[in-house]
Amino acid sequence: MEDIIKDIKDDLKDLETSIQKLVTTKVGFIKDIVNYIIRSGGKRIRPLLVILCAKLCGYNNNRHISYAATIEFIHTATLLHDDVVDNAKMRRGASSVNVLWGNEPSVLVGDFLYSKSFELMAEDGHHEIIKTISKATTALSEGEILELLQTSDIDTTEEQYFDIVKNKTATLFSAACEVGGMLGNISEEERLALRNFGYKLGMAFQLVDDILDYTSYDNVLGKQVGTDLKEGKVTLPLIHAIASAKPRERLTIKKILNKTNTTPGDFERVRKLIVKYQGIEYTSRIAREYIDDAKQALTIFPFSPFTDALMKLANYIVRREL
Repeated sequence: MEDIIKDIKDDLKDLETSIQKLVTTKVGFIKDIVNYIIRSGGKRIRPLLVILCAKLCGYNNNRHISYAATIEFIHTATLLHDDVVDNAKMRRGASSVNVLWGNEPSVLVGDFLYSKSFELMAEDGHHEIIKTISKATTALSEGEILELLQTSDIDTTEEQYFDIVKNKTATLFSAACEVGGMLGNISEEERLALRNFGYKLGMAFQLVDDILDYTSYDNVLGKQVGTDLKEGKVTLPLIHAIASAKPRERLTIKKILNKTNTTPGDFERVRKLIVKYQGIEYTSRIAREYIDDAKQALTIFPFSPFTDALMKLANYIVRREL
């Protein structure tokens, strides 16, 4: 990541400072939880996109820092809510907030971060940006509900899966890029290009995440490998394997998906079927196609350190450690 952020290191320092300052509340309990989440780190990819796209489009003031923080608040709120829904135990390699403080505080602090995000946007008053982020936030909620409805459903189709990913992940990536561009001097054609770049990047990001859940290690992934299977999430590597599996194998997968508590042995049985039917290779190929399309969308812009950084970020996303 070092070569990606070299030209915006000061902006990223300002972002971390801004995140701390913008969480204005008299309730110390909220600050404790938010500070815990902030200290847990994360790659800050979504706010990084706001900053890089703003710079790409010639923006030279400091409002992009506030919007980058806003995007990170929205993302963090979704993580807090997701961990409660999924009964997750780990987040970014540490105990999740719901484990340490309970489900109710996790949900309410998530609500606080959503509310704070819209308060910050209202103060700035950029109507088109408010509209863009509002649409993305609505799509996020729809994606989470769609995913919940498909829990443990062995008949989940690729179309349904991609619809979930589009809403759950890609729309916020897309909004982050579009918001950065709107702060600068941007044409409608360039705005559409950034929107498409973010969308394709977000799709690839989630596809790679879904691969890593079957191929990585806990300390690399930041959560327990096999979490998707444990939570009944039918992702593309599994969907592809199910489509090719024999009836007895499909029945095995169905039984495991519907178990209240999966075992390491269950995970290994499903993982072997995914390997057997090349679900990882299939998903990886589609992720690379999304990345190629994302990079193509950027060709409308002249070469600069910021187009270069965005291209490198796209490569980083698809080449994360497996």
